[in-house]
Amino acid sequence: MKVPESLSLAFGSEFERLISDFIHQEKLLPEDQSLSSNRFLSRAVVPHIHKLSQLFNREEKNQASSLPAYWKDSSNPQNLRLTYFLYFMPCNLFRMASIWAELSRLGFRWQPKTLHGIEFGSGPASGLCGIAAGEKFASVNAPASAQWALIEQDQAILDLGAKWAQTYTQNLGTLDWGLRTFHRKIDLKRGFLPKTAPVFNLWIMSYYLNELEISPQELAPLLIDAWNDHLEQEGLVILMEPALRLQSRKLLELRKAILEEQKRRQKNDLTILLPCLGHQNCGALESPDDWCHEEVTWWRPPYIKKLDSLAQLDRKSLPFSYLVIAKTKRSREEILPALNRAPESQRHRLVSPAHSEGRDLEFFTCGQDGKKRARLRTDQPIQRGDILLGSALRGDRNASRVEGSPTIIE
Repeated sequence: MKVPESLSLAFGSEFERLISDFIHQEKLLPEDQSLSSNRFLSRAVVPHIHKLSQLFNREEKNQASSLPAYWKDSSNPQNLRLTYFLYFMPCNLFRMASIWAELSRLGFRWQPKTLHGIEFGSGPASGLCGIAAGEKFASVNAPASAQWALIEQDQAILDLGAKWAQTYTQNLGTLDWGLRTFHRKIDLKRGFLPKTAPVFNLWIMSYYLNELEISPQELAPLLIDAWNDHLEQEGLVILMEPALRLQSRKLLELRKAILEEQKRRQKNDLTILLPCLGHQNCGALESPDDWCHEEVTWWRPPYIKKLDSLAQLDRKSLPFSYLVIAKTKRSREEILPALNRAPESQRHRLVSPAHSEGRDLEFFTCGQDGKKRARLRTDQPIQRGDILLGSALRGDRNASRVEGSPTIIE
């Protein structure tokens, strides 16, 4: 996935000033401190970065059972909240914006005349703000006016997120987005939304599913029921999860379960758009040790670069797993016209970095024929997330060659 330069550069000094003014206004940062103070950041922020990084980066444990109410589980919850907002929120915002940009580069254009969005587990509204950034710098021609619903179980972070969303979208200058907040914990026995809830056309869940104590097979029919009742025709669903093996595989299993449930119900109005280019069996699920994730790079805000240095971490590259689903009767080619240049059997996405092997580049691809190790002789640099169109593969899954001269969508 290659995001446009305008988006990757959109989080520099101006963004830092905006977020600094905001946290001072919300009294999250003492008046006598600033984001340039190494002493304050080292004492008040970096320890919580380490704590939250350890919390969020569990690969072999179920986060639903081990994730504490981290806003309250601290001797200084204000600094913990400040840390999450300063360090993790912008990264998640950029990840969501990158997904929107991927839709844009493949030719997706918004169909409904309105934009009614809902974000579950919204926290500091990083999903909403990510869509706003994506639309600003990689537009899909969504309406400038929109209405959003934010659902979150922690009141303090919900209130903070609502204020930040209003501040950030207004700062972008071209958006008139209103929102309502709903302080609640979802009870899946009653469904994701009450029957009387309105209908939306953009449904976002970021870093939410991995906290649910429910299997993908149990979750799929609940989601489909909710989308039947509360997602408009031509609406989109964006699911974003950690890039860790356990959480990524849970998302892949959910994709599989959604397709199976749809087939069982003899319906075909849900289409997987991204990152998969079809409804084929997931190649990553063939091996229990495999998983699928994306990775994007950005120019970090200066203060995040400073925090990375102090915490001995690196957020220059941001990995994540994601899934985009459309509720539509249209074909994938009509929704993503950039794919029209090749038949479905000759579309492959790179699902690994590419490295040199002699005169060839070697990488893993995923397409209708599953996941394969492949080689291509080309002078054009390619990377994880790029799409090969017109890519006929010869050989088996362990050693294939891309024949011809495929078009590369970077």
